[in-house]
Amino acid sequence: MAHGMIGDDFWLLALINAFAVYLFAPLPLAALLAVIARRRAAWFALLTVAILFAALFGAELTPPSAIVRAGSEGPTLTVMTYNVLFTITDAAPIATTITNANPDLIAFQELTPPIAKQLEQTIGARYPHRTPVRAECHADVSIWSRHPLQVENIDGNVTCRVRPVVVDLDGRRVRVINIHAWPYLGLDPESVEQGFDWRRDQVELVLDRFAGRPEPLILLGDLNSAPMHEVYRTVSMHLKDSFREAGWGLGHTFPTRGGRLRGIPYPDRLVRIDYVFHSDHWRAEAARVGKWDGSSDHHPVVAQLRLIQTNP
Repeated sequence: MAHGMIGDDFWLLALINAFAVYLFAPLPLAALLAVIARRRAAWFALLTVAILFAALFGAELTPPSAIVRAGSEGPTLTVMTYNVLFTITDAAPIATTITNANPDLIAFQELTPPIAKQLEQTIGARYPHRTPVRAECHADVSIWSRHPLQVENIDGNVTCRVRPVVVDLDGRRVRVINIHAWPYLGLDPESVEQGFDWRRDQVELVLDRFAGRPEPLILLGDLNSAPMHEVYRTVSMHLKDSFREAGWGLGHTFPTRGGRLRGIPYPDRLVRIDYVFHSDHWRAEAARVGKWDGSSDHHPVVAQLRLIQTNP
């Protein structure tokens, strides 16, 4: 309730809401205590919290409903968002992960020129249409596709973090935007709040430029934001979350390894920060979190989308 009123402007509340699902971990114990207590007030309190949990996370924990296939439908496009981690030096695990998933289009984040050159040698023939990896970027966003694409430009301070293209999908123009939202620069209050402001400004810039255009739209990438954050809510007001539509589970993608933060241990796959969003022109028929490649700190996300509305 506090986050609904304050949002991500208060640093501690913003951090806590990245892990909001874990606040409901005591529910099974609470249910047991309610049975032992045999008090109406205990059952009422338990039911209230259970309804809140279902409202916030029920979509992820409910199996996707059967897809109703219409009479006339367009082509499918399987897309992958993949933060490959800029510090890696061997592209072989990345190439294997991509080959196994077999997407039609890959949105890379943190792609460096040396890794891009290695990937060109192994899977480049499968993805002949590629956006250049800019040398001036510490780690670039890039799109590789089996279908022809045309690079678009976007104004604003988002160089190396946003890459929009128009893809020729069997003669239909579809727009794809690869986005890598601003990272966390520190855990002090000023850095946290500034990071949330930058991420919000970044997605608002992209949506103001492209949302509502007539072309079918796919926005995918690493948003560095969990579903309870304002960035996610802002995007989901305009676009649909493929994983919530056609996936199953919490969909956590980060981190791929457990560790310690200031002496406090944490497990792997704590949060979901990698997404595939789409406009109403598409229907998600499948969505899943990909297997870990053994190198990156993110799991990829793969979604199969079917075009159900053609360009006007």
